[in-house]
Amino acid sequence: MTVKPAHPVAVTLLCAAALGLAAPSAAARVDPDPVVAGQRVRISDGSRCDPARGVRASSRLFGTVALRAGERGMAARTRVAEGTAPGRYPVTIHCAAGGASFTETVTVRDGRVEGVNATQAAGGLALLALATGAAFWLRRTVGGRS
Repeated sequence: MTVKPAHPVAVTLLCAAALGLAAPSAAARVDPDPVVAGQRVRISDGSRCDPARGVRASSRLFGTVALRAGERGMAARTRVAEGTAPGRYPVTIHCAAGGASFTETVTVRDGRVEGVNATQAAGGLALLALATGAAFWLRRTVGGRS
């Protein structure tokens, strides 16, 4: 009885899967990505750095920021500098002095930050209250005449 060698494609797929599982996941994380100038971002180390030692992130987008221990590793929130030109920018996580470093590339798009500020939210709530009051008053007025 002779044993046939495994099909080369199957062997290649098995090797690729094994390498994919063994490869470390990206450690520098920036959320959201892409961003626009002036937008707030969350930077995290992906739980790759020792929380007992100093961890920092650096980039032309925001300078240097110290990361602090959180639920999912070391993290910080910062704002992308106003006037940042669209393009791709590296963000590097530095694990302690002389420790490992990990880099992620972040895309900056042309545009403006979307969102609602406190004044806009208060105005919207006031309009909603006014509309609700008017609807109630109309219902009582029309209901009283029928």
